[in-house]
Amino acid sequence: MTTTALVVAGVLVTSGAAFAQKKASRPTITLGGWFEAIVGAVDQDETIADHVAVDVQQDAEIHFKGSAKLDNGIRIRTRVELEGQDGGTAIDEAYINVAGGFGQIRIGSEDNAAHLLTTGYLGSWATNVGQNLAFDTGDWIDRPDGHTAGTVNRIDLGDGDSEKITYFTPRIEGLQLGVTYMPAFNAGVNNQAERRTAVHEGYAVGFNYNRKIDKIRVGIAAGYASANPGSGTDQSDPGGVSTGIRIDYGGFRVGFGYSSEWNLVAETALTATGQEAFDYGIRYKTGKNHFSAGYAHIRSAAVRATAGDDEIDHGMFSYRRDLGPGVQYRLNFMWADYEGEDTGSADDNDGMAITTSIRVAF
Repeated sequence: MTTTALVVAGVLVTSGAAFAQKKASRPTITLGGWFEAIVGAVDQDETIADHVAVDVQQDAEIHFKGSAKLDNGIRIRTRVELEGQDGGTAIDEAYINVAGGFGQIRIGSEDNAAHLLTTGYLGSWATNVGQNLAFDTGDWIDRPDGHTAGTVNRIDLGDGDSEKITYFTPRIEGLQLGVTYMPAFNAGVNNQAERRTAVHEGYAVGFNYNRKIDKIRVGIAAGYASANPGSGTDQSDPGGVSTGIRIDYGGFRVGFGYSSEWNLVAETALTATGQEAFDYGIRYKTGKNHFSAGYAHIRSAAVRATAGDDEIDHGMFSYRRDLGPGVQYRLNFMWADYEGEDTGSADDNDGMAITTSIRVAF
């Protein structure tokens, strides 16, 4: 890591022969982000806690984006994301990005390279035109108590937006690679060096490749992540893989994704929390109108002493109309079926929801 720091410093001061001379720009800051106001109606199993039939939700973020350009052509960007609703920390991601002919170096609170390079290729993640199949079905249709499978099916070992350093290569002939070092899975702890008591010293690698063949554009991606367990635990090294493919032809896009995570809890834990997911999606766009359908099947081993798996089947149909630059109308129909491994229906639920929204991105 000391060598990496020296390389970064060298990149910033290099000029002349290594990089074409360009006039530096004074650092600037701009605002970005989005606000989505959502109204929806939901109907789900009567065994789930009583909820209102019609609900109002929102999804909003404000992005503070800094930018500067050096004489040697290096471009430096910073980004801080402020959450616009309750339900987590106020600051989401915060990082600095140094980019040039050598590629990109990103330092700060951000997702790992395997996550960033594969998510946009994983089935419904590649094809959503309205709300998100992985996130939003869980917002409207509850996961029952005792059910260990989750609807979010991209690679994340629990590192989330913890501080890390990532390098991305330039994209060459459609191929881009990335590698991440993760000191620890804690986020925002800056008053002491990270310790080995929690999951620590992880890494992630990933790639994606895009190529147009005649009238068809093909994109593939794959990623892998692993980390050391906390000291004093009997947990094996947690890890995960993800891979996806998307194909574009005319106004159509189809996608398929697969992801798997393992050893996220101690070997002696009664309940396993890793899961395996298969994700499918299709999209069609014509002018200002966009249509999509997505489906995912996810399963988790759940209670190790019990035969079978906790499973989820969920899907979404969406329509979007572009009303103007950055302004969209969205309409979604979603359903989810949670089938637990336990006898009876205590860890089961099924339901459906219809949502409509206005989204403004700036």
